[in-house]
Amino acid sequence: MTNPPPPQPPIPAPQPAPQPAPQPAPQYTPPQTSGLAIASLVCSLTGFSLLAVIFGHIALGKIRRSNGAVEGRGLALAGTIVGYVGFALFIAIIIFTVIIPLVLVGGVVTAGVAATADYAGNITQTDEELRSINDALTKYSERAGHFPSEDQGIKALVTEPTTEPLPTKWEASFSSLPVDAWEQEFVYLLHEDSTPEDPLGRPRPEVISKGPDGIIGTYDDQSTEELLP
Repeated sequence: MTNPPPPQPPIPAPQPAPQPAPQPAPQYTPPQTSGLAIASLVCSLTGFSLLAVIFGHIALGKIRRSNGAVEGRGLALAGTIVGYVGFALFIAIIIFTVIIPLVLVGGVVTAGVAATADYAGNITQTDEELRSINDALTKYSERAGHFPSEDQGIKALVTEPTTEPLPTKWEASFSSLPVDAWEQEFVYLLHEDSTPEDPLGRPRPEVISKGPDGIIGTYDDQSTEELLP
């Protein structure tokens, strides 16, 4: 008779795998407002336009790279725009209150200096013409024996006179009638009183430029009597 097999120990039931401990939910961190954006807006409103533009651009760059962690884009944009406007107004004020007046004053001064230089040049040119005419009159009197009459005038230095007093000997001193620096004919006078230096006691000639105003007898006249000793 066969003996029955010994009883087998019971097979333990499979245990469930341990579950991982639940992770705590991430805490929500609200985005921070950019301090540079605030500074940009404040600077733009208080007149520091250049700083507002600089802070605004820096803030916009940081906000764009923060992936939402930093906010204040509107503040930065507002500060930047207002800063640009303020800076443009500042430049305009500088141009209209400083640069343009300086340019205008400089133009007036330059024009005045140029006018003074032109006037001085005209005076010098007319003085040279007066000296030249006076020398020509002296040579005329030496050849003709007398000075031209007032009716003949300094035209007698250009064309030979055909009315009395006729010159004994004549030679042209100029190819055309000389004029002063203002393109005006000279005035010729023949005074009856002679100069002490003239031993012949001849009448004394005087040549006058009417000056820039074109009127004889005014302050700007130029004369051989004033120019020559």
